[in-house]
Amino acid sequence: MKIKSLILATVVSIIVFTSCDDFLKVNPDDALPPEEALSEQKDLDKALNGMYYTLTNTSFYGCNFLVRGEVGGDDIQPIGQTASRTENYYRFIHRINNSPEGLWSIPYGIINSANTMLAVIDNIPETVERDNSEGEALAIRALCHFNLLLTYGTPYLKDNGTSYGVPLADRVISEDELPSRASVADGYKMVIEDLEKAIGLLNEETNYGHINRWAAKALLARVYLYKGDWDNAFKYADEVAQDGPYSLVSNAEYLSIWAQKENSESVFDIDIDETRSGNLELFGYVAGPDGYGELIATKAFVTLISEYPNDIRAGLFEADNNGEIRFINKYPGYNGKLPVNNVRVLRLSDIYLIAAEAALKKSTPNQDKADFYLNEIRKRAVPELTDVTATEELILKERRKELVMEGHRFYDEMRLGLTLNREKTQGEGTDHYLNSTDLISPNWDDYRIILAIPQAEVDVNPNIQGQQNPGYE
Repeated sequence: MKIKSLILATVVSIIVFTSCDDFLKVNPDDALPPEEALSEQKDLDKALNGMYYTLTNTSFYGCNFLVRGEVGGDDIQPIGQTASRTENYYRFIHRINNSPEGLWSIPYGIINSANTMLAVIDNIPETVERDNSEGEALAIRALCHFNLLLTYGTPYLKDNGTSYGVPLADRVISEDELPSRASVADGYKMVIEDLEKAIGLLNEETNYGHINRWAAKALLARVYLYKGDWDNAFKYADEVAQDGPYSLVSNAEYLSIWAQKENSESVFDIDIDETRSGNLELFGYVAGPDGYGELIATKAFVTLISEYPNDIRAGLFEADNNGEIRFINKYPGYNGKLPVNNVRVLRLSDIYLIAAEAALKKSTPNQDKADFYLNEIRKRAVPELTDVTATEELILKERRKELVMEGHRFYDEMRLGLTLNREKTQGEGTDHYLNSTDLISPNWDDYRIILAIPQAEVDVNPNIQGQQNPGYE
């Protein structure tokens, strides 16, 4: 599926979800003009539910986006060279001819749905509910554009966003339009504008699995963090942490929350309901020790999490096939249904750590706030710890420990220009098994840390044929 076909929205179609959860199937026989298909609040609700559902596609948040964020880093690796679902992301061997199309087509499909809805929303009488729906659509569009930038655009801080980003779709794109790639800076500008507008429309009520005003602010904090706008990153993270209706779970609760749908830290989770229990390609089944069991912690990460013997997070570890404690079971499933695990997109622990990092780096550093937010996470994990003075190194270390298996590590390293340190030891099933010809320690100067625009998209859009990411031409 290509952006040319994905962003056409001359009609809105009845959406039929396929049992294989592979794509959204459009039935052209049921096609209706947008103003007829979206004429009441209940139609907006259905459209939004379709967008949230599509976020869980296994080519996006349902699996592959998380896989890339984990095995692309240095804390998680495939269990062996037969881990076919994760191996290419781990070895950085995607090229133009095998660049995963789903990481491109699925978010653009969701953007298409959002734009179609936004194009006709003014035809529906204005109510608080309608405004909230508009805010949700804008926030979802921002989330998808942001993740496209992470996947296909150079990290912002490398060149202040002057490199190619992705085509931007801020409206319904006509059939004759073939958009070129905008700069990364322009992409961030649009994402920020969408989120700021969304914040003015969204309400603060929690509606599990949906984005509210607090979730939009939390996402904006993350976007500003990646942009290196530390003042605004701190502003929004601090607002969510201090004024939002969320609280850190306790040390005693920590291990149990991973088998629950919702907890006091849930700012925005993507809800995967129990009807999806047959989808064995969802991340929980791919990664979990009782599923395919493809992902294990590196020995370096096991050593890191063992820094303090009583760290509650070590209780998530389980033994691999060799009896070594290497699995991190944050995805145990619900009600005996192993594939069914909600995706924690925005969790309060992450917001605390964003606030800590940004407080330290903002134009007028706030050491007290950085210390507070960092120590809250440290002492929740190990209650007997005493306070430390926050440093960037300590904050990033705590992000590794707290957010492992949630899809952050690779993007954290790349946004800051760090070099992956993959320590190669004795062989398959024990630690990194890359050989001397494979990529071991990339940084943001290596072209392979962003993916190639898929060949199918290049073929259909002549305006980006000369805009392929450097190194893939």
